[in-house]
Amino acid sequence: MTAAMERTDEHQRRTIAEFVRDRAAALDRGETDTRTDLARVGELGLIASGLDGGELREMVAVIEDIAAESLAVGFSLWAQRMALEYIDRAPASLRAKFRDDLCAGRRVGVTAMAAAMKHLAGLGDLSLVAERTADGLEVSGPIHWASNVFDDALIVFPARTASGDGIVAAVRADTPGVRIDPRPDLLALGATASTSLTFDRVHVPAGQVVSEDLRSFCGTIRPTFLLLQTSFCVGISRTALDESGTRTTGLGAQFAGEYDALRNRFDGLRDRLHEYAAAPASVDPADLLRLRLDGSLVAVEATRLESTLRGGAGYASASATNRRFREAAFLPIQSPSEGQLRWELSQYE
Repeated sequence: MTAAMERTDEHQRRTIAEFVRDRAAALDRGETDTRTDLARVGELGLIASGLDGGELREMVAVIEDIAAESLAVGFSLWAQRMALEYIDRAPASLRAKFRDDLCAGRRVGVTAMAAAMKHLAGLGDLSLVAERTADGLEVSGPIHWASNVFDDALIVFPARTASGDGIVAAVRADTPGVRIDPRPDLLALGATASTSLTFDRVHVPAGQVVSEDLRSFCGTIRPTFLLLQTSFCVGISRTALDESGTRTTGLGAQFAGEYDALRNRFDGLRDRLHEYAAAPASVDPADLLRLRLDGSLVAVEATRLESTLRGGAGYASASATNRRFREAAFLPIQSPSEGQLRWELSQYE
């Protein structure tokens, strides 16, 4: 990448970071949702950063900078980019149908692939069952959790056939038979439209099958899946630590050692993230899992420290400190959860 292109990308990242910063409180209050932010990211050409011959580090930087201002938007952008990653690996006719709209943020993407990752780790069965028909598939069953579930979104999901084959397919959320459950009240992430769904004999045309080989497909996309998740962990940690670093005097001096140790862990985490993103396919799977686990742990600790140092002002629910503390509470349970990550890592010991 030339110096001029790097300056352009940095300018665009600053532009979207400011846009997200200005909207973060309204998102937290439930006055708007992340579709507006995704559309702006798309207008700036950042959703597809590094996709066409570039490096994943470009998208890592975009998500990190956005999550530094709002984890809700960083998380929704991760889901959007993963839906795009799946479609980018689909047959040409399916790419032509949805890829440009996903890149531009004109259509929101839903990644419902967490169940596939868990299934392939040996931790559960796929809940969606697909029956082959003359012109495609008929799919039934629940999706227990997904995000970006807006009425006009594109859902990419895994399913199993009667013969036990695993497939990946895509369907619009407004397709007959797709039922979106009422959204639960969530801690800090209500704007991400996260909820459960049920498919009741949903027709999926043959041309909307992304892959007939679930295991191979997930093996290809999982490094990106985990690295971009770590990006939003790094983003929220960065801001929390920057805020904490301004308060390690006076009574805050009692926490200076804890801050220094956590900052060192963060620096190492961020260095590993960018190193791995330069060549994702060459990274050992255990190292990717460990990176994602460390990202979650550092984010939780960083936001707790910021809250402690900020004191009563940070306890006010309208404060950015309080919002980050609530946002980070999601990370240990997001799939792959802390429990799943620890279990998978134990298989390498």
